[in-house]
Amino acid sequence: MFCERPDAPNFVRDLGRRIISVARALAEALQAHGLPVFARERGFTNSHQFALEAAAFGGGQAAAKKLRQAGFLACGIGLPIAPVEGDLNGLRIGTPELVRIGVTESDVGEIADLFTRALSSNDPASLAPETAALRARFDRLHYIS
Repeated sequence: MFCERPDAPNFVRDLGRRIISVARALAEALQAHGLPVFARERGFTNSHQFALEAAAFGGGQAAAKKLRQAGFLACGIGLPIAPVEGDLNGLRIGTPELVRIGVTESDVGEIADLFTRALSSNDPASLAPETAALRARFDRLHYIS
């Protein structure tokens, strides 16, 4: 991984480590909220992204559409598990942009709570103002050169 190269600038190494740490923390928080995180038995992730098993939400693309109504961006992804007819079987969640706007491990519990409520809501759009208010707390970019 680029962030571990000895010739990478310090801020790049720090950014890479923080992205992975936030991804792992968010995956753990979502698992604690009862969501089916893929690869949880292998430590959730060693990367900038992780996935939820999406069958319970009608598939990854269906879940992504619901989350979008609540103000979250995610996308469907194919996972090496049982297929979901007519949709992808996973929901991909990435953390690079979250870290760039200042989200840390201490923020993921609140994000996981809102994310979980959005997936289980019959009216996810009603959560969009809450998502916007949460996002407004992160009002500057970090890790820019």
